Amino acid sequence: MFRITTRADWDGLVSAALLSVVEDCDRIRFIEPGPFQDGKGEVTPDDIVANLPYRQGCALWFDHHSSNKLEAVDFRGAWWIAPSAARVIYEYYGQDEALAGWDELIEITDRIDSAALTMEEIKNPRGLILVSMTVEGKRLQDEPYWLHLIRLLIKNDTAALLADPKVQNRCEEFRYINEEFGQALNIYSDMVGNVLVTDFREVFHGEQGNRFLAFALFPNCNVWVKAFDHPNDPARVQISVGHSIFNRTCNVNVGELMARYGGGGHKGAGTCRPLKTEADRILSEILGVLKE
Repeated sequence: MFRITTRADWDGLVSAALLSVVEDCDRIRFIEPGPFQDGKGEVTPDDIVANLPYRQGCALWFDHHSSNKLEAVDFRGAWWIAPSAARVIYEYYGQDEALAGWDELIEITDRIDSAALTMEEIKNPRGLILVSMTVEGKRLQDEPYWLHLIRLLIKNDTAALLADPKVQNRCEEFRYINEEFGQALNIYSDMVGNVLVTDFREVFHGEQGNRFLAFALFPNCNVWVKAFDHPNDPARVQISVGHSIFNRTCNVNVGELMARYGGGGHKGAGTCRPLKTEADRILSEILGVLKE
């Protein structure tokens, strides 16, 4: 029996659902990419790792982030630059009859994880796009909800998932969270040339809302840098960087940039987790690269 090790974002949950259908899995473990890359969390030959950096000793590995590309390492599974890790898994098991009819879910997951969304979908998210925004991935106490979503995703019945009372309650909560988040973005954000900089450190500890909302509120930016206190490690700051999904003129490979600071990601988005004592310096260096 395998254990699935993945991250708690929409792509990670769909990846876990796919693997649960095609492999004999009885456990799911959630971990953030940074700690996993740093060696936290034991990896055994019973682990299938998805949507995370590669760790030696796992049974299978699936990923799509450019910063996680391996050189001269033999592994079972698949890595290629794709819109989502779910897409990589789906193509790898493409001949498995158990995945018949999953095309629609994979296509929407591609759009969500690659940020191929419209302005209307950002301002007024609905359906699976809205549900995906309820999976923020940082609150460890949300694990029962993540597992509940995976059980629903395994059934591959979108109508039933959207009608589920727990999902509906989370969507309603998200609408309130997103309104507060939008207000905070307007208060604590500044344009520095082409870069939108949001500094939530020590001033905003509310829930993180729609990760694309800033691009609708600040359409002139082409890249967004956000810094906030890490919710699970008081010694660290989380820094996220993302290309605007509307003003697509930023040519910096964010995954490679974040990898310089122990993080990772793909070309359009990534994160790092520096110590608080190093955060100001690293933020300044990141801004210097993005403004060029």
